[in-house]
Amino acid sequence: MSDIVVFLINYSEHFIYAGLFMILFFSGLGLPIPEEITLLTGGFLVNLGLTRFYPTLAAVFVGVLTGDMALYSIGRKWGHGIIAHRHLRKIFSEKRLERVKQFFRDHGSKTIFIARFVSGFRVAAFLAAGTIGMKPNRVLFLDFLAALIAVPLLLCLGYYFGANIGWLADLFTRLDFLLKMGAVLGGVAALGYYLLKRKKSSAAP
Repeated sequence: MSDIVVFLINYSEHFIYAGLFMILFFSGLGLPIPEEITLLTGGFLVNLGLTRFYPTLAAVFVGVLTGDMALYSIGRKWGHGIIAHRHLRKIFSEKRLERVKQFFRDHGSKTIFIARFVSGFRVAAFLAAGTIGMKPNRVLFLDFLAALIAVPLLLCLGYYFGANIGWLADLFTRLDFLLKMGAVLGGVAALGYYLLKRKKSSAAP
C-alpha cells in the first residue's frame, strides 16, 4: 500500500471535516449548494461512524458563520460601489436606499435572525446588512444565535434519521419553498399596506 493511500486512510476523518467546512463556507457565499442537505449529511456521516459528533458540529458551525460573515463583508466593502454604478443608479436611487436603511434600522435584527432559516433569503439579507453598514458584532451575534438552533438540529436529524436522508432532504426542500413563498407574500402584503397608508396620507387635507 502506497504512502499516499495510508495517509488518506489515516486522515480521512480530517478531510471530511475540512470538506464540510468548505462546502458550507461557499454555500454561505451564495453558491447553489443546499446548506440544509450538507448539515443533514454531516449528521449521517456521524451515524455511519466516519466522523465524531462534536468535531463535526464545530466544523459545520464555523463553516456556516464564516460563510455568512464573508458575504456580509463583501457587502460592506463593495456593496456601495456596486449599487452606485451608473447602470444601477436608476434601480438603487438614494430614496430607495434610504428606505432599505430605514427597514434595517427597524427590522434588521429580525431579518438577520430569520434569514438563517430561509436559504433563498439568506444571501440578500447578509449582503444588504453589509451594504447599509449594520454593525458586524450585531450581525455575528444574531447569526450565532440562529445557528445555535438550526445547525445542531439538522445534524441530529441527519444522525437519527440517516437511513431516510433522501426523505428528509425532500422534506426540507419543500419547507424551504414554503418559507420563501411566505416571505414573498409577507413582503407583498407589507408593500400593499405601505402604499395604501401613503395614499391615505396624501389624500388627507
